Amino acid sequence: MNWPVLIGFKLSWFALVLFQNLLVIPVLLFVFWSLWRCSQSERLIWLVLAAVGISLDSVLQYSGVLSFNGAAWLPLWMLVLWLVFSLVVVKVFSVYLQKYWLAALIAAVSGPMAYLGGAALSGQMQVSHTTEAYIALALCWACFGVLSGWSRRFYA
Repeated sequence: MNWPVLIGFKLSWFALVLFQNLLVIPVLLFVFWSLWRCSQSERLIWLVLAAVGISLDSVLQYSGVLSFNGAAWLPLWMLVLWLVFSLVVVKVFSVYLQKYWLAALIAAVSGPMAYLGGAALSGQMQVSHTTEAYIALALCWACFGVLSGWSRRFYA
């Protein structure tokens, strides 16, 4: 278990959700420090997963599932959150996501819960409370979970 990355992710998640852009710089320093310790293939997968996550959230925002106060696009703190989350996927979670059905199930449940928790804490993010929104979140996160587990074969 890569405890420094896991603890750093948890601290970063709370820092970004609670304080949004105020703590972007310390979180980015943590991300760059962690990436410095990664292999070239881990960095490439990290970048791909971050881009996929940012794209998914952009589609979810465009479709009205997610919204951010006064933002036409994802705010900076959310982009940085995807950078740090993709890092923890590569360095910690992907080891446990080798069974694709399990990866999809875990991600489909935990992803939407993280959004709901983040919306409740941040005051800047809203999640649509419709059945369709929850299904969209669960499907997007299930796909991201499978991609995360599958990506492990490129750097393990």
